[in-house]
Formats: sequence, C-alpha cells, structure tokens
Amino acid sequence: MNNIDIFLQLYKTGLWGIPLDVSMFSVETDWDGVFRLAQEQTVVGLVVEGISQLPREKQGRRQLMLQFYKQTAEIEDENRKLNAFVPYLISQMERMGVQTILLKGQGVAANYKNPLRRTVGDIDLLVTGDGQYERAKKLMAEISTLDGEDVKRKHAAFLYKGIVVEIHGDFQFLVNKKCSRNLEQWKEKRLCEKVRIIRNEDVDGLVVPSVQFDSIFIFTHMLGHLMGSGGVGLRQVSDWMMFVHKNYEKIDLRALEEDLIFLGLRDYWQAFGVMAVHELGYPVERMPFYDERLIGKGKKIMKLILYTGNFGTRQKVKQLGGDANVLLKKIVTLLGQLPVYVNNFLVFPKDTIWCFCQYLRLALRGYQS
Repeated sequence: MNNIDIFLQLYKTGLWGIPLDVSMFSVETDWDGVFRLAQEQTVVGLVVEGISQLPREKQGRRQLMLQFYKQTAEIEDENRKLNAFVPYLISQMERMGVQTILLKGQGVAANYKNPLRRTVGDIDLLVTGDGQYERAKKLMAEISTLDGEDVKRKHAAFLYKGIVVEIHGDFQFLVNKKCSRNLEQWKEKRLCEKVRIIRNEDVDGLVVPSVQFDSIFIFTHMLGHLMGSGGVGLRQVSDWMMFVHKNYEKIDLRALEEDLIFLGLRDYWQAFGVMAVHELGYPVERMPFYDERLIGKGKKIMKLILYTGNFGTRQKVKQLGGDANVLLKKIVTLLGQLPVYVNNFLVFPKDTIWCFCQYLRLALRGYQS
C-alpha cells in the first residue's frame, strides 16, 4: 500500500467520518511520506482525525505522531483566534459605515464536521459601493500594517497581530476567456442577493454571501489557483466539497447550471465532481451534474492536485529568493510552471493555452515595470 493511498484514506476519514480500514496500516507504512503529503495539501488536521481512529500499534513512531498533533493543536488555536477576531472586525467596519462580506475562510470552515481542524488562511473581506474600498483601507491602516496592494484590482493586504487581512474591492479569476469576460456581469447579479449570517462553532455574526454566490465563487476561486497560479491543493477542494454538501438542499441547481454555462465553467464542475466522488469519497447523490463518463478526467485532476500541492507548494520551494536577479527569478519560475501547464493541458487544453498566454503577458509586463 503506497503512501498516497494511506494519506487519502486518512483524509477521507477525517473529512467525512468514513470508517477507517485498519488492515491498510502496517509497520511498513511510510508515515514520513504521509506527513509530507498532509503538509503539502494543508490538511494535517483532517489527517489527524483519521489517525485518531487507529490503535497505537498501527500508528507511526511517537516523535512523528507528536508533530501531527502539535500542528493540529496550532491549527485549532489559529481557528479560535480568527473566530473571535472576524466578528469584531466586521462590527468595527460597520461602525465606520463600511459594509463587508466575509469570503471563504472562517465562513467556509463552518461547513466542516470539525471546523477547528481546517487549516486557516487569510481573512478576506469584500466591500462594495462607492468609496467603501478606500474607507475600509483607511480603517485597517489605523490598526495594522499595509502588507501590499494591487490598485488595479482593488486588493490590499494588511498585517494585524500576525493575522493577514485582505480587503477586496473587486476580484478576478484567470480560468478562461469566457469567465473573464462575463465575471463582472455575474458578480453584479449575485451580489444583489441577500447576505447570510452564519455561525461557526460558538461564534455568531459571520456575514457571508448568498448560497448561489458562494456556489460559484468558492469553486471559481479554486479553479483560478489550478489554472492561473501554479496549482490547487486539497484544502481548497475540501472547501468546495463541504460547502456543496452542507448546502445542497439550498442551492438552486437550475440557476447554478445557468451560471456555470454563462462563465464557461460547467465542464470544470463536472470533471471535479467526478473526481470528488471517485477519489475523495463525496456522496454521488449530492453532486450536481455528476457524469460518470468523466472518470478518466477526474483521475487526471487528482494527479494535478497531488503534483502541485496547495497553491503550487511543490513548485514554489524551487523558486529563487528575494535577493536574486529579477529576470533570473522569472526564468526559474517559468521553468517550474511549465510542467504544471503541460499537465493542465492534458485535462483542459484550450483554456490552458489561453491561461499560459495570459501568464506570459503578465510576467513580461511585471518585468518591464
């Protein structure tokens, strides 16, 4: 039994509560390989959920198991920290007249069986309306440090006591030409829908988008990393799966399909849906637009996920540091990205060519500036 099979079995047990096949584990289990995969895919907490079902004699050496549990405890502490901070931040924004919507993050974590075991990311807040983005930036500047801004897409990152808060006045996804062309129209339509106020663990007051908005946004955000940012990991796939699973009865499937077709994403959804069912244990009866004829494509997507790691982790370790020559850094990064685009091409050929051309255009513009 190879370490990928072991890793995925533990992951599925942690995510869904699927009973663990203890007979898969032996003294020959490559626990170091399992730990590396869990880190690359940022799902250590979920893997530990699976490990906790194993008798001690079936687990790895004590020192490595302690690393698993130590990282999981840190993930839980970070989640509690963000769970306390997000409602406070949203309320402070409201007090200053800024209406914000929480994107992904702690709002998505609420869909998990054990929300505290989901690896945390940044706090992403979407602000809309005239002047709202600038007002939100001003408020954050009073309590934190600016960590970078891309004025072209109204995106600013701030650092507050070790927490990264990203303010979005807009968002873009590099997936295909149709998505880029129609995204603004879709966004205006879905952002008019009523926001939801949800609960995560013992924390109330999380303001998140409508179910129909999140059905597309969470999925497309994942695709943006797959097609345009070097790769996607199981944490992002898990976010999408758990959202759809938890909110299946609330999703208007007809509207979802119309949105997917409008954005040119229906083929992606079906391919990922088959992958989720056959590779990651998602219940087939709760997967919209499932098509078993795409099993082969689903297997290829699973290979892409394992090849790149979360946000292209496996490629980024090969990139040059900040002191290296700018042109040389871009060349090394490009060479590291080429295998990713080649693998993507085998699954989504037309859109991969378009994304690669956009990648080269943006890289060249960045070097010239």
